[in-house]
Amino acid sequence: MATETRSRFNNAMAPGLFAWAKENFKRYPQYWKEYYSTRTSKRSYEESSYSSGFGYLQEKPEGTAVQYDARFQGPTKRWTHSTWALACRITEEAIDDDLYGAMKGAMKDLGVSAAATRHLLAARMLMNATATTYHTCGDGKALCVSDHTRLDGSTWSNVASAADPTEASLTAAINNFEGIVDHRGKRYDQKAKTIVCGRNWKFTFQKLLKSSQEPETNNNAINPLKDYNLKLVVDPEITDNRWFLQGEKDEDVGLIWFDRKKPTLSRHGDPDTGDVIFMIKGRWSNECNDPRQIYGVPPFS
Repeated sequence: MATETRSRFNNAMAPGLFAWAKENFKRYPQYWKEYYSTRTSKRSYEESSYSSGFGYLQEKPEGTAVQYDARFQGPTKRWTHSTWALACRITEEAIDDDLYGAMKGAMKDLGVSAAATRHLLAARMLMNATATTYHTCGDGKALCVSDHTRLDGSTWSNVASAADPTEASLTAAINNFEGIVDHRGKRYDQKAKTIVCGRNWKFTFQKLLKSSQEPETNNNAINPLKDYNLKLVVDPEITDNRWFLQGEKDEDVGLIWFDRKKPTLSRHGDPDTGDVIFMIKGRWSNECNDPRQIYGVPPFS
């Protein structure tokens, strides 16, 4: 005959806690999803590649042969999914003394830790945008550098000199970003859509984007940035004065996040001690192969 020991009871009690924990996880602001393209994966890794496209059409005089062109194959970037997990153990005695308080608190705090970890890993790519410490693009360079390799053999830049946000620096960054050409020298039809910054520049950018006249001047000239409709994303995980421009999010270009397995909560009872183990575990990766969708402005040192 089965005996309802306390360790067995621990596995079945408080069935509503998991739903409650997931709801708290959802409420944790995930600002990083504003500047990442998020996708799901059913493989141990994902890969992305790109090609140069063709050059401009060539004039064909009457009676002459058409000219041929060939595309250049670009690098292949791999997203290798890592597993991230955390667990806690609550003793039988703690559960006896504070049943719902101990369990509910553990579930909530593990969910918050998972959300915070994903947020930190997403922002880490921006916080290290000019270094190869954690990530490299398909050309082996950091996310934002002045010498990305173009497939025709030349180089291109998606980084500015360090600058605080002003009307002059923002308009210069927009012009430079929108002037990026493809791997055969053709113009991209890309427009700046989003500004990503930390809390340090939140109010400065709001002045630049919302003022009717030129901000912080005595001029009566209109502020052209107001009608540009740039979206401001303030990510608290960006902890210094760097800021970024981003174009339209693309499933194949720019910052891409793959979820192999979203954070999942589980609960296990230890039959030897009566303790309860709570665990949250997920598997994901974030990388960038072709970084033409983002333009970085480093902070002053």
